Amino acid sequence: MILLIENNSQSAELIGSYLSSHHVEVDYAFNGIAGYEFASKNKYEVIIINNRIPKLDSLMLCHRIRNELFISTPIIFLGENDDVQDKVAAFRSGADDFIVKPLANEELHCRIQALVLRGPRRDIGKQTVANIEIDYNLRTVTCNDTTVKLHFLQMNILKVLVQHYPNTVSRRMLEQEIWGEESPASAPLRTHIYRLRIALEKPFQQPVIDTVYGQGYHLAHPF
Repeated sequence: MILLIENNSQSAELIGSYLSSHHVEVDYAFNGIAGYEFASKNKYEVIIINNRIPKLDSLMLCHRIRNELFISTPIIFLGENDDVQDKVAAFRSGADDFIVKPLANEELHCRIQALVLRGPRRDIGKQTVANIEIDYNLRTVTCNDTTVKLHFLQMNILKVLVQHYPNTVSRRMLEQEIWGEESPASAPLRTHIYRLRIALEKPFQQPVIDTVYGQGYHLAHPF
C-alpha cells in the first residue's frame, strides 16, 4: 500500500491506474492536510508527495511526518522542474528520492520497489538535545550512558518540552498538545510532570525539568 499526495487529479489517476495494474494498492490525498491525516492513521510502504500541493506545503508536510509522527516510511517527491534547490530542500525535509515530472510510470514503479526492498529508515524518531538522547519509537531517554524507558504520556510531555527548548512552555500549551481541546477538567498535568521528573532525575542525578512559576515548564539548563 502506498500513499499518493497529488493535487492534480489527472496525474493522480494516471499514476494510480498504472500502479494498480501492477498490483500496488494506492490511497489518494489531494492536499497536504489530508495527506498528513492519512499518514497519521495508516501504515504505508512508500509515500509519494507532489512538490506543489496546497493547504500544507510539501516541505512542511514531509518535516511533520518525520518529526511529529516519527514515520520512517520512504518518501518520494515529485518535482515540477529539475531545480537543485528544490531537490536539496526536499532531502533536508526528510525525502528519500526526487523524481522530476513528467515522469515515466515504469520508472516510478521501479523506484517504489527499490525503496520497499530497502525498508523503513532507521534514523527517524531519534533526537539529541544538549546531553540527552531521545528515541521516540522506543520511548527511551539516555544521559551519560544511563537509559530510562518512559510511559507514552511521559514521552509526549518530554517531546513538547524538547520541541520548544530552551523556551518555556505554558501549562495550557502542554495540555492542548497532549489532550487537545478535550483537556481534563481536573489538573493532572502537574502530577504527570512530577512523575516524569522522578523517572528521569533520580537515575540521571541532575535536574531535568524546571518550573517557571506563573509561566510553565522548560527543560533545565544545561539541558
